[in-house]
Amino acid sequence: MNIKKLLLGGFILSTVFSFTACEEDNSLENKKKSMGAFFLSLSGETAEYILQAENLETGSLSIADNNKTLEMSGYTWIFNDDPSVAVGLIYQQGDPGIGLTYHLAVDSTLKELGQFQISSRFTSYGFFDKYALTSVGGITPANANGTALLDANGNERTDGVTFNFINIKEELSLREKTITTLNITGNGDQATFSGIVDMGNGEFLTGLVVSQPKDPNAGGGASSGTVRYPDSVWVAAYDVNLNLKRIYRDNRISYSSGRYRSQYYSQIGKADDGSVYVFSGSYENATTLPCGALRINKGATAFDNAYYFNIEEKTGGYHFRKVWHITGNYFLLEIYNDMAVSATGAASQYGIVNMGAKTFEWVKNLPDKSAILSTGLPMAYEGKMYFPVKAEGIDPAIYVIDPVTATAVKGLTVFGATKINAVGRLTAQANE
Repeated sequence: MNIKKLLLGGFILSTVFSFTACEEDNSLENKKKSMGAFFLSLSGETAEYILQAENLETGSLSIADNNKTLEMSGYTWIFNDDPSVAVGLIYQQGDPGIGLTYHLAVDSTLKELGQFQISSRFTSYGFFDKYALTSVGGITPANANGTALLDANGNERTDGVTFNFINIKEELSLREKTITTLNITGNGDQATFSGIVDMGNGEFLTGLVVSQPKDPNAGGGASSGTVRYPDSVWVAAYDVNLNLKRIYRDNRISYSSGRYRSQYYSQIGKADDGSVYVFSGSYENATTLPCGALRINKGATAFDNAYYFNIEEKTGGYHFRKVWHITGNYFLLEIYNDMAVSATGAASQYGIVNMGAKTFEWVKNLPDKSAILSTGLPMAYEGKMYFPVKAEGIDPAIYVIDPVTATAVKGLTVFGATKINAVGRLTAQANE
């Protein structure tokens, strides 16, 4: 018999094991998974907070419960499984922003892992390999001497995309690199990137919003100019050194990205079987193509010619803005309230698509679209979607969405908060 001791919350627990080595490893992994908690980012009247919760299905908490007040506000929180961390990204309107990382200690408390400084703004983000990765387009690239690159007319180019690689496994070291996108698709235009999907093979995918350079006199923070080819979609594959491996291209949908002011929302998601679905909400008014999706089969170097899903037909003419994977082939869509798409249009109605069966269902039992004031970054967990919603007359709450029935049930309510910004699941670190 093998006696193994586990330190948990300051107590020594002794357990007798008579399993095989493989069974013992599985038991320890199950223990690690059970030592988890939910991380909530909250906005209050005067500050931003993080709060820990053990259950999201029922009950209530107060913003005053076990919270930590953050020194700054406006964080975008993203969550990774391995290692299990919460990463808070912030951009301070031109000033360097201090990013934060948290994990769950084995005493079941949230603890800060460290901080990092990010100097560039970001319009897209995700996890890839051992990095939290951000990108922003519209950057003026420079040569090795730091001199700005010029176009044929002597103007500074704006086809650069700057990436920040934040190493979440090795002391939060940060690496910044800018690459150029001029003529990346062979039509003379430049690109802004949207989304980061880790393929698990040393590559990540990102959608390309291909356009002419932005008019320097145009307002707003978006980096795209006139889109000359609104009836085409491009997706690029890059490695960890930002070497371009290939471009997936097709003319059955428009480009893959949601848009809101300066933000570019990912519309690419990976299903549980490794297939990647590339969605298009047909943001450009000039496109003749309906909202839809294509598929990249696992390991494929081109789109699946046999797969096309006309999602707009299923929604009755509505366009969507954001896409999140839930489980299997199920995805949640954030859909515009009106059929006309605009840069600032409200999008507070939701639907479930099954990408394998090509079905669509409106989500039932959410507050009415006219009553929803704000939503937060949702979390997929154990086959369901946990979706933060603030509606008129009620406190912010987590709604639990079952994708099979497309039905939402109101779960945890947070009193005293003005908004739940994000929710994620953290598990204790094995070496804590």
